[in-house]
Amino acid sequence: MDADNNNATDRRAELERLRALIEEAADQRDELQQTNAMLQRKIAPLVQKKQDSEKKEDRLSVVENEKRYYDCLNSVHEARVQLATAQTQYDRIAMELQARLDEKECKANEIHESFMEFKREVARSAENTRTGKPIPKRIIAQFEVAEVKKDQEVEKVRLKNINLRTHLRKLEAQLHAKEQLAEGLHLIDFEQLKIENQTLNEKIEERNEELHKLRKKTTTTVQVLTHIKEKLQFVLVENQALKHDLSELDEELTQSRDVLTKHKRTATRFATRRQR
Repeated sequence: MDADNNNATDRRAELERLRALIEEAADQRDELQQTNAMLQRKIAPLVQKKQDSEKKEDRLSVVENEKRYYDCLNSVHEARVQLATAQTQYDRIAMELQARLDEKECKANEIHESFMEFKREVARSAENTRTGKPIPKRIIAQFEVAEVKKDQEVEKVRLKNINLRTHLRKLEAQLHAKEQLAEGLHLIDFEQLKIENQTLNEKIEERNEELHKLRKKTTTTVQVLTHIKEKLQFVLVENQALKHDLSELDEELTQSRDVLTKHKRTATRFATRRQR
């Protein structure tokens, strides 16, 4: 009885593994379809670019343009052939796995039914230790219903466990990819910072040179201003002396004018007296 139970458990585990393989094959088929769509999206700009280049580069020969066009078509054809081959292969694998799954399920159902019938026979032949009477069919049916519910619960838990493991593997793969991308981004950020630092250092050197030139100009300007101030001071002193000399000359001129006026008056008097 325990051996039959273990065989049934192993077959259920095998069925669950086959279901997981079928789901994985379906996921791979979806990924291939997405890859096909991505390739078609990549090919479309190439075709458009080819058409644009044909318009811009009229000097290219017709043979070269046709060769590029056919090369592009061959690439598209090869991609589609690869996709079709992969889809056919995965469909064949999925059909084989489905056939194996159906066969395993059929065998598992047969074993389960035989095992249940064996347990029913054992239960029918069993007797109550107190009364010595056989176990009623109603009680046996209740036991079977309870066992079916427990088996269904175990089946749900196993399927959930398989789904969680699959999801965990996907998350681990995504995390690993993100870690690799983060390392690459850190390296890119470091290189970018080095470039920016070099640029800033060059700008600092330029500003230092400009500052040095401004300081030299400022020093020269200060020296010129000092010289001009000294010269202005000298000119002011000289101007003051000239003003003083001019003032003295004005006084002498005034005195000379007064003397001249007196002489003119005296001469006028002498002339008047002579005329009389």
